[in-house]
Formats: sequence, structure tokens, C-alpha cells
Amino acid sequence: MDVKEKRANRIAIVSGSVMLMSSLIISSILADIAEVYPNASVDSVQMVLTIPSLMGMLFAFIAGPLSIKFAQKNLLLGGMFLGLIGGLIAFFFGAKSLTILYISSLLIGINQGMNGALTKSLVSEFFDGQERNDMMGYQASSSTGGSMVITFFAAILAGIAWNYSYLILLLFIPALILVNKNLTYVAPTPLQKDDRTGTKDRLNGAVYFTAAIIFFTYLFLYTYQLNIAMFIKSTGLGNATVSGYVNTVFPITGMLTGFVFGKFRKVLGYKTIQLGLLVLAAGFMALNIFGTLPAAFFASLCTGVAQAFLISSCMLATSEYAPASLRATGISLAMGMLNLGMFCSPLVINRIFNAFGASEVAFKFMISAVGLILLAVAYTVLSPVFYKKKKENAENAPA
Repeated sequence: MDVKEKRANRIAIVSGSVMLMSSLIISSILADIAEVYPNASVDSVQMVLTIPSLMGMLFAFIAGPLSIKFAQKNLLLGGMFLGLIGGLIAFFFGAKSLTILYISSLLIGINQGMNGALTKSLVSEFFDGQERNDMMGYQASSSTGGSMVITFFAAILAGIAWNYSYLILLLFIPALILVNKNLTYVAPTPLQKDDRTGTKDRLNGAVYFTAAIIFFTYLFLYTYQLNIAMFIKSTGLGNATVSGYVNTVFPITGMLTGFVFGKFRKVLGYKTIQLGLLVLAAGFMALNIFGTLPAAFFASLCTGVAQAFLISSCMLATSEYAPASLRATGISLAMGMLNLGMFCSPLVINRIFNAFGASEVAFKFMISAVGLILLAVAYTVLSPVFYKKKKENAENAPA
């Protein structure tokens, strides 16, 4: 692949990634939706927001297997087109029926799952070595930056009427044009057979190990997003506005870290995983020990940095060790497990919290900090077992 084609693929991957987290517009207008449907239960209204998460998890799992039968470019374009249709349906007809909003959320969630898995898989498809490391960081930064733009302008449009927030999804149109114009079409690769055994390629222990790491990472990391606003309010540190300021640090630092991830990766190898886990644990411990507003800002900063390190590192590990014909399947498994970790986070952390009879929200962060440290130790001990260094890629192999 020449320099011009690589540049075109960078543009395509970044364009798709910008629209990954399009479901974020829903959280800011959920109260307005509840007013439109006053007879609906709280759970029924919240389903407008939870459906994209569930569909995102499902389609993150199946994006890889689908790529064995269909070209990744077509799958990505299809997911983004459905996201656009979902936004238009909600804008024109969302006030008529809650069921219509469910359909809209379902289509937006399909994009979220397909986009998250495929844009990362395409990085592995088109780039190698240090270029792959850098591009994985750029992909993460594009997703974070896109989510900031989407939520900001959706909030402005909501000042006209709640359903106008969905108009921000018209950004899918230029994104679709850029992806279609620049992304190289690669025909789906059938499963290859091992010349020695005659059996088809299959995912190996390294891929499943990485998927387990990303699951437990997000089981603990999502504690921040679920509880930071509650922590700030319950400790008297501020109101919703203050929580908004604190939360702003998270995506900004995540985006900036993504731009320099490749440089860290070049020096540290896959020790970026241990670094990400320990940085996140430090941020959570600061919240529990100090419980101050500066500690909350510090935790937000640590969460953004850690997320950029951990997602990019785990996707690189998966692409390094999955068979070439199953790279997309391995990455979709990892993304699915990431979403599953987020889904299970409140169920697990709240049970542990209640088992200790704790009452302070800050203790949830300590539970997660301890879990992250134990996970870092487990990764350090087990990674040499699952990650066997390849001679031709020794400089990229996990350490």
C-alpha cells in the first residue's frame, strides 16, 4: 500500500470513528423525553438510552464473524447508514410514539457496535508496526473528540426542541462520503486451513486472555462514569455543573493521550497495559483517600489517560496474535467483552459495596482500585504464558 492510499485510509478510519458514540446525544435529552411521555414508567423511558448500549454490545460481538462473509467496508458503511436513519426517524417521528424512539435507538446502537469493532479492525488491516501503534491511538482520539463535538452541538440544538438534538446525526452524511471515497475495499477473507492439521483457523488463548483483561478493566473503569456525579453531590463538592466540569477532563485527556500513544507504545511495549491499570487505580485511590475536588479532577484525568492506553493496547494485542483471517473476529470479541464489562459493572461493584455494609460512595472507587491492582498483577504474571514473542515481530510483542 503506497503513501497516498495509507493517507486515504487514515481519513476514512478517522471519519468513521468520529461518529462512533452517536448515542451520547440521548442522555442529555432523556428528561425531555420523559415529559413528552408522562404516562410511561421511568424504566420505559430509560430504555431509549439502554437499547443502544445493548445493541452496541451485541453487534460488537457479531461484527467480526460477519466480516468473514462480508467486506468490512460495506459493513461499516451499512452500520453508519443505519445510524443516520435512526437519527432521522427520531427527529421526524419521535414525538409520536415511544416505540419509534426504541427503533431509532436500535439503529443507532447497531452503528455503535459495528463501528467500534470495525474501525479498530481496519487499523490492523491496513497498518503495521509503528504505523499501526500510532493509528490505533488516532482512532481512539477521533472517537473521543467526535463524542465531544456531538454532545456539545446536540445540547445547543436541544435549545430549539429536544428532537432537534438528533439532527447532529446528519454528520453521518459527510462521514459516509469520506469513508466510501477513501476506504480501500478488501474482499472478505475465508477462514484458512492449517497446512499441518488441515483444520481451519480459530482464535487462540492470547485473544481470549486479552478479551478477559478488557472485560475486567471495564468492570472497574466504568465505576468512574457511574458514580463520579453522585460522589461530587453526596460529598457537597458541587452541583451538576461542577460534575460537568470534572467530566470534561476525562475525554480531553483521553483524546490527547491517544495522539501520543504510539510514542509510549514504542518505548514501553505492552507495559502500557500495566501502566494504564495503575494510573487508573491511582486516580480512584485519590478519590477515596482525599475526597476533594482536586482529587476528582485528578481521577478524571487518570481515567482519560488510562482508557486511551488500555483500549489501544488490548486491540493491538488482539491484532498481533489473532490469525490474519480472524483479526476482525478477535477485535469484535474484545469490544464485545468491553461492553459487557460496562454492563456488569454496577451489578458487581454494588454487590461488593453492599456486602461490606459501606455507605460512602467513595468506597466504590477503592473497591475498583484494589481490583485494578490485582488485575495488573494477574496480567504481569500471565501475559508471558499467553503472549509468545514472534521472532519477526519481537519489537512489538507484549512484555
